[in-house]
Amino acid sequence: MKLTEKIINETASQNELLLFFLGQAGFLLKIDEGKLLAIDLYLSDAAERLFGFKRMIPAVVQPEDLNADVYLSTHSHVDHLDVDILPVVAKNDKTLFIGSPDCEAVYRQTGIVSDHYRVLGIGDTHELPGLQVRAVYADHGDLAPDAVGLLVETGGIKIYHAGDTAFAPEKISESLQTNIDVMIAPINGQFGNMNAREMCRLAEVLKPKILIACHFWMFLEHVGEGGCGDPAAFLQEAKSLPKSTTPIVPAPGEMLRYRKG
Repeated sequence: MKLTEKIINETASQNELLLFFLGQAGFLLKIDEGKLLAIDLYLSDAAERLFGFKRMIPAVVQPEDLNADVYLSTHSHVDHLDVDILPVVAKNDKTLFIGSPDCEAVYRQTGIVSDHYRVLGIGDTHELPGLQVRAVYADHGDLAPDAVGLLVETGGIKIYHAGDTAFAPEKISESLQTNIDVMIAPINGQFGNMNAREMCRLAEVLKPKILIACHFWMFLEHVGEGGCGDPAAFLQEAKSLPKSTTPIVPAPGEMLRYRKG
């Protein structure tokens, strides 16, 4: 079954969540009633066109096949807010774009009108029927000073997507102010991001039920010394985590099913 067909045909029951890993830091979340949330998708070759960063794995879904109700971006870097696919996604009048303050200029340049997007700084919340999105602390330094993490709550399930951030457990925990079920965070250890060890240390503080690694395999430039960007190194580090936390390295296009309780 093609991934687009799987996304359409698979259903999430009450208090259940489907997560589709689309590569890099990109995920598609399917929640109760079939609503689709896209987070930090990178599906084009924009990074190579703009910066010479060649993608090393093919896109697992085409932007014209997306039918997202909500399109979330933690910051405006092209591997989190893909400027080459945004005009295609924006053709869908039902899609609401939610992003950090630096995303607003990109929305406007793409021609997305103001009533089709929301901007969230740290601590800001946007509520939709059955869904709440809150921007939380992230430290991406001078590379993206407006970057945020995102806390998505739906059906009693709380998903924390760290976006791009350095290791800042106290500030992140204080900003979240809640327990989380699913944590998604980078392991590349490059460009100011956490490495696998730091990501696992943050998980020790936040205590998620599921810990999902991202930011691997897409660019050679995101691989560093000491296991940075290596998902096998992440799984080795995760052996020290409590058994209550399940570490996961998803394959591009893989679907994960999480049920609360």
